[in-house]
Amino acid sequence: MTGAGRLEPRLRVWGWAGFAVIGASYLAALIVLGAVWQRQAKTVTDELERYTRTEALVLSRLLLFDLSTDPRVAEAHRIEVLLSSLGTAPSRTIPSDLVPFVRQNLDWPDAELWKRAKAAGLPVSLEDVTWARRTVYTDLLDSLLQGVKEDLSARVTFSDNLRGVRLASVYGDVIQVGEPIGPEAGDGRQVIQSLPGNRLLVALPLTVQSNRWGMAYLLLDRGILFRLTQTLLGTLRGGLWTLVILLILFAGAWGTWWGLLLVRVRVQVVAPIVALARRMEGDESGAFAQPPGQSEPEWLSSAFDRLMERLAAQREQLLRAQRLGLMERVGAGLSHEINNALNPARLRLDELAMGGRPPGVEDVRVLREYLDHAQRVLKDLTFAVRSPDTPPRAVKPEEWVPVARRLAEAGFRGGETVEWRISEAGPVVMGDPQWLVQIAVNLVMNARDAVAGKGAQGRVEVDLGQEGPDAVLRVMDNGPGIEPAVAEHVFEPFVTSKAKGSGLGLFVVDHLVRRMGGKVSLGTVPDGWTRAEVRLPAIEGETHGGT
Repeated sequence: MTGAGRLEPRLRVWGWAGFAVIGASYLAALIVLGAVWQRQAKTVTDELERYTRTEALVLSRLLLFDLSTDPRVAEAHRIEVLLSSLGTAPSRTIPSDLVPFVRQNLDWPDAELWKRAKAAGLPVSLEDVTWARRTVYTDLLDSLLQGVKEDLSARVTFSDNLRGVRLASVYGDVIQVGEPIGPEAGDGRQVIQSLPGNRLLVALPLTVQSNRWGMAYLLLDRGILFRLTQTLLGTLRGGLWTLVILLILFAGAWGTWWGLLLVRVRVQVVAPIVALARRMEGDESGAFAQPPGQSEPEWLSSAFDRLMERLAAQREQLLRAQRLGLMERVGAGLSHEINNALNPARLRLDELAMGGRPPGVEDVRVLREYLDHAQRVLKDLTFAVRSPDTPPRAVKPEEWVPVARRLAEAGFRGGETVEWRISEAGPVVMGDPQWLVQIAVNLVMNARDAVAGKGAQGRVEVDLGQEGPDAVLRVMDNGPGIEPAVAEHVFEPFVTSKAKGSGLGLFVVDHLVRRMGGKVSLGTVPDGWTRAEVRLPAIEGETHGGT
């Protein structure tokens, strides 16, 4: 097959170019993904750090609230204040019975205690009483602080995050539980400080009953959140590498697919194109060589152009042969439409001739109306192939229903009956009154032809009313119905089931209805009658009395 592979080198070049573009895109994507990963990792780390500090501060404040409302801490603070107001211990030994005596009567003033002690035979001075009171206060303070220390030890033991607590009173008393916290921690200021070993130090002032008691130092373990951060970062890193591997696999798969595609192109595209081009050239033997300098698609395109030139010449010959038949069918259609319009006029003239009376003004008016209608038929058939000259307007029922009724009823001469059921509030539509007359007359005359020969048994019913936003015109007859072979094509030109019909009546009806924005349908209802239905948009809020 000469020249069958000319398309392949181009595809190969395009394939390498595409591979280069995709490779560059992959590299750019990896760079962007790496930058995004770094940014997301930093964001996660910062957010977890902020969350850790917030949680540590919340936990510390809760613990400080418990301590500030603990009556033991309040009592210890009160005793510290009292101790700070007492003097230093005397330089001599005091009686051993004085301390129990002061403890039992701690609410008495020192002067009263001194008097009572002297009365009890204790050789003491007022300074001794003060020292004894200090001893009692010191014992009470140690007991209270020991209780607080045991409570804090329990909290540290059972807490997931709390590792140590140090309470430093402004009077120098210190409670230390858990891991040691140096006195330099926090430097007496409110602070949140990161320490080695995933530890976090929170230093907050402790207030008891609106008075500054001292500082509280809490050592917290954030190892759980730290491990969670490392796990999350590892997951992100693993996802990034997984994506890189997938991109590499995709690039390899794409290169393999492109190589296989070239093979398939050679077998399923290039070879069929060459074979089709030869068939278009009329060369079934395969002796015709591919023109030099042309690829297979270019050869196929030029062969197709030459084929279309041959077909155009043959089509022109066929059209010449069809024009005579088409003119004959159009003439038959025009004859049918004009006959529908002029036949009532001829019947009216026959009545005048048979009656032997001169024509009156009404006769002249009716005959002129028939002739005008015949003229409008020619005009409307012209409208079927070009746009109308006048714009549509609001048309009331009385502008077209009486004319259509007179023109249609003039054709009922075989005993058939036609019944007009017009709504008392007839709809107003946007259209052309001449078109509405022609639509109604064509549908009624078709129905009349369907019941022709049935005499008084033949019935045609015409309804006009409004259903929702639509004006609906229905024409029904009890004729034999529509042949199935014709039903799907009744609105096409020159399609008819009548022996002498032209097939233009329903075509004109469909064309005029569509121009007014409506639709027409023809079918059989359950009771066996044939129904033609025209739906046109009604002008909202406007109705008129019936005819």
